[in-house]
Amino acid sequence: MVHGAIATIAVLLLLSAAAMSLLTSFLHRTSRLIDDSVEGVRLAMELQQRMTQYNMLSNVTLASAEAGLVRPRDNSPALEAIVAGVDRRLVEVREYVSSPEEDSLLREVEQRMHDYFAARAALLERRAPPGEAIRASSPLLDAAMTSLQDFVDKNRRQAQAAMRRAASWDSTADVLSIGVALLAAIATVGALVALERCVHAPLAALKRVIDRFARGDKAARAQVTGPSELRSIAAVFNGMADRLIYQEANQLAFIAGVAHDLRNPLTALRFTVGSFDSSGPAPTAERVRRANDLVGRQVDRMERLVGDLLDATRIHAGRLELRLEACDLRELAREAAELFRPLSPAHEITVEGAAGPVVARCDPARVAQVLNNLISNAIKYSPQGGAIAISVGEDGGRASVTVADQGIGVEPEEIERIFEPFRRADATRELVPGVGLGLWVARRIADAHGGSLEVKSAPGRGSVFRLVLPLAEGAAPASSPSAQAASIPRS
Repeated sequence: MVHGAIATIAVLLLLSAAAMSLLTSFLHRTSRLIDDSVEGVRLAMELQQRMTQYNMLSNVTLASAEAGLVRPRDNSPALEAIVAGVDRRLVEVREYVSSPEEDSLLREVEQRMHDYFAARAALLERRAPPGEAIRASSPLLDAAMTSLQDFVDKNRRQAQAAMRRAASWDSTADVLSIGVALLAAIATVGALVALERCVHAPLAALKRVIDRFARGDKAARAQVTGPSELRSIAAVFNGMADRLIYQEANQLAFIAGVAHDLRNPLTALRFTVGSFDSSGPAPTAERVRRANDLVGRQVDRMERLVGDLLDATRIHAGRLELRLEACDLRELAREAAELFRPLSPAHEITVEGAAGPVVARCDPARVAQVLNNLISNAIKYSPQGGAIAISVGEDGGRASVTVADQGIGVEPEEIERIFEPFRRADATRELVPGVGLGLWVARRIADAHGGSLEVKSAPGRGSVFRLVLPLAEGAAPASSPSAQAASIPRS
């Protein structure tokens, strides 16, 4: 609506400008026509005066000749000057002719005036009596004077008609000006009303929604209305509000997950410590060993959780430090497998690798952290046991380590979400404890090395995680066929 009102005002302004231009052009032409008519009338009247002067002077000349004066007056130079002046005025008059009718009248005037001058010159030549000269030339003089009067009347009528048209156009212009002004005023009022409805009202509503959201009304959302800019702002605000609510829910879920993950090992530790009654008989060595193993596992679990939290904090702060050196990934994979084999007898953990070393430039502690996370997840998400295959090799001039399991897998639409902080697959959230930081930290570590961490998975068919790292400079390429096979993830 605002754009329509603005467009209406613009059209009115353009029409007004066009009308003013046309009116100015018309008035200019009219003024020129009036000036030409007035000048034509002035020159025609001057011609009439010169004709009268010539007639009187020629009569005086004839009269003096008839009186028999010894020295009659010679007025020939004066008469010739009058004729020459008439010719010049006729040339001037032609410059102000503006219509075919005027041109025809002017030609008639020229012809009759020349006829009169020719007749008078002949009478003067033979010294005709004044009475005869008057009788012979008067009709010609009257005809020339009549033609000049017709020419004057024609120009007067043209000037009057032009003035009437100018007055009419002036009145029309006044009406148009008033009409355009009224329409512009109406369009301006409409634009202001539309501005109020389409801009100010949505802005005020957006401000109220922001105030409500700031006061704690998390359900407050802006209506996506108004101009495109305001709709964009409202959509951005709604998206921001949704992300804040989502982040808040993730934070709550994170706190609940951390509390859950801390409570489980603490409960196990409390139960283990409480099982030793100081007033009862001394525990057997086997019982102490089992209790020690349980305590060790729970402490390790808590340590991993705290480590993930600290790493997440360092990554968010941009302070993840790497101590790069040349490392054989086969040794790191074997050490990780040896660490987890005693913890899960139901899983067969194997390591396949190239015949020669696969030397990557990496931080061995951080890469071990990634491998431990991948193997731990493979165990957790394969609750029925099964094989966990670790393969080390090279692919396209880069080192790679894959960890494949036969677990429950991940839905296709959730594959990328499992790498987001505090996000876990919906199907496993209730089955497997955790806060959803391990894979996010692992991918950030891989990215910091200039590598990558990807996954291929299908529900019920297990998952294959693939860690890719840059080879160390000068490292000999592994040429074993098993290395090539280890670099290809299962589909």
